[in-house]
Amino acid sequence: MWHDIPQDKRAARAQIRAARRMRDPRQRAADGAALARHLAATAAGLPVGHAAVYTSLPTEPPTDQAAALLRGLGWQLMLPILLPDKDLAWRSFDGDGGGGEISRDHGTDRIGLAGLVIVPALAIDRHGLRLGQGGGSYDRALARRSPGTLTIALVYDDELVDVVPSESHDLGVDAVITPRAGLLHLKY
Repeated sequence: MWHDIPQDKRAARAQIRAARRMRDPRQRAADGAALARHLAATAAGLPVGHAAVYTSLPTEPPTDQAAALLRGLGWQLMLPILLPDKDLAWRSFDGDGGGGEISRDHGTDRIGLAGLVIVPALAIDRHGLRLGQGGGSYDRALARRSPGTLTIALVYDDELVDVVPSESHDLGVDAVITPRAGLLHLKY
């Protein structure tokens, strides 16, 4: 766990990104499988509906297995599309996370249909605040989620920290899933 995460967002992002680039690819794959199992167990206890999920970048905790398991449970996936103004539109995904068809764009408000929202984070604190990539895309999108929507960040175990640098516009999440700890509800 990071005990000395810089309280400057840029410095914190640089430090975490560097650590992510050093991760062993085999461990990253094992972590992705664990995250998928934890997410599937969580989703199995919810009413099936729409789930907003992102496609992970090469250094992020993998989401392909999680997407496939959600689809297998009957969830309809929505993937984010980054717009020129850094906002997020959402498209339905008819595949298993490793292939498939992306349907037409449904606009920025489509996230309001999701009963489950999975968000990326570089780090997350015990209050539910997340350190994102820096564009504010998910903060804007999360403002449009419906009340009661379960919002979960996926991070590596050492990226769950006591405090992340935050600003007034940063929106929190309800829970975090890490490979070893599984689902932890947060105090947002």
